[in-house]
Amino acid sequence: MKENDIDIGKKISNIRKACNMTQEEFGALFHVTRQTVSNWENEKNYPDLKTLIEISDRFSVSLDQILKENPRMVKTIDQERIRGSFKRQKAVTDFLCGAGTGLIIGGLMAPSSLRQAIVIFIGIGLVFAGSVLQFRYQERLSALFDDRPQI
Repeated sequence: MKENDIDIGKKISNIRKACNMTQEEFGALFHVTRQTVSNWENEKNYPDLKTLIEISDRFSVSLDQILKENPRMVKTIDQERIRGSFKRQKAVTDFLCGAGTGLIIGGLMAPSSLRQAIVIFIGIGLVFAGSVLQFRYQERLSALFDDRPQI
């Protein structure tokens, strides 16, 4: 097996073993459990990018050396990074829809007046804006994580 063929789990295992560390000791350095280190080494999941950087720094191993030859790992990290930005976007859409709904309900319970109509109108606008953003969010999310070829 060439060095390029070694997977990320094997690289983490090799780093840990080269330092004569148990999985528990290695995990303690990065505030994770022994089971988490085992899962990394068996490629059931991967460390997050922050932890990979910490591993790289602590053991003087370049991120290139850890990641470059593992396209699956790079894709996983990219997807996690994108999911993080989408979570922030989703929080905005949820806020718009929730605030809009609250304004509509509050407006419907208020006595009839111009102010009531304006509050309801603003609420409908917020719900509409949140729904449009949510639709775009869902489209982008499915396009990014759908492995099927795009037509």
